[in-house]
Amino acid sequence: MVIDKKRAKEILLEEAARASSGYIDRTWQAEAEALSVLAKQYRTHIAAVATAMLAKCVDQKVDVFSLKSGSGEFGYSARSLAKDVLAPSAREIGVNWGATGPEPLNNIPYVGKDRINRDWPVQGGAVAALNKVCDILDRLESANESQARAALRAFIFVRRQHGKQYAAMVDATLDVAIDELIGKVQDFVVENSEGGFRAQAVVASLMDLMAGAVRTSTKRINDPSRTVPGDVVVMRADKLGVERVLEVRDKVVTHDDLLILATRAADKDVSDAIMVAIASGQPDIRFHEAQAWAAQKGVALTIFQDWATLIRQVLLWSSTPTLEGARKFSRIMQERLVAMEASEEAVDSWAKRFNKP
Repeated sequence: MVIDKKRAKEILLEEAARASSGYIDRTWQAEAEALSVLAKQYRTHIAAVATAMLAKCVDQKVDVFSLKSGSGEFGYSARSLAKDVLAPSAREIGVNWGATGPEPLNNIPYVGKDRINRDWPVQGGAVAALNKVCDILDRLESANESQARAALRAFIFVRRQHGKQYAAMVDATLDVAIDELIGKVQDFVVENSEGGFRAQAVVASLMDLMAGAVRTSTKRINDPSRTVPGDVVVMRADKLGVERVLEVRDKVVTHDDLLILATRAADKDVSDAIMVAIASGQPDIRFHEAQAWAAQKGVALTIFQDWATLIRQVLLWSSTPTLEGARKFSRIMQERLVAMEASEEAVDSWAKRFNKP
């Protein structure tokens, strides 16, 4: 079955307004609060429940456990509803849906699954989170429209308390010269590294500009590479593999760091590996030796040691005209910062660099 997305957006806005008025079902509020605690480290579960609630509000026949339209007579595309309605609404109604990317359900364990199931092979604390998801969906399954709306309204009420409030917004109408953009990026990163967070956000945003946010993903700072190497990953256009990976270092990079990145890329059949080494005082390293060594493993290794070179190169790579890309980047960067749940100070600092005094 197909969920009417226009109607879904209308309902979402209606219940967001009602949630502000305090008409909250306390039993559904308790469910939302319990899930928020159990799924704190497994945030895709939160987005999945919100998507099911919204779908149930639109059509009471829907199978709330389904993830794909082909999963049964009343199956629907949960990923599509989350991507086209839930994710774009987050800032508008001030809600944190857990998974904050442009495709909230494009994460393990939901990728490739037809229906949500208690028997999914998850471990540790994820078991309790998954069970709570299924408990909520069991209750939601028999809900009528009024009850489904009460559930969604309570969910919005609770998840608003988990979202950051960003005061400043980028003025995306201003023209930005390339040299000016480079200077603003450099100043933004130097102002406060945040443990490399800001540098990683810049690189992810540059890949958003080049390949699109749907193809670009980034991990948390200092999170070990479990599936693919690199802090920022760009999928191929056909989504059938990884196009390139980028390691972002706001500290000194060694020759061995380059070899490790190339080795991990080769092990995962990634043919392009890029090291972004923008720490001040970065000494010269035997890059050509590392590049030749990586090539023997089938990996094209590239290194960027300053923002100017990387930004100019990406603006040329991008299908967007260079000057238009420079103008658009300011808003793209803000959207990526919000998706990465950056500090309010970081988002405001970035936005204020592009706003008129």
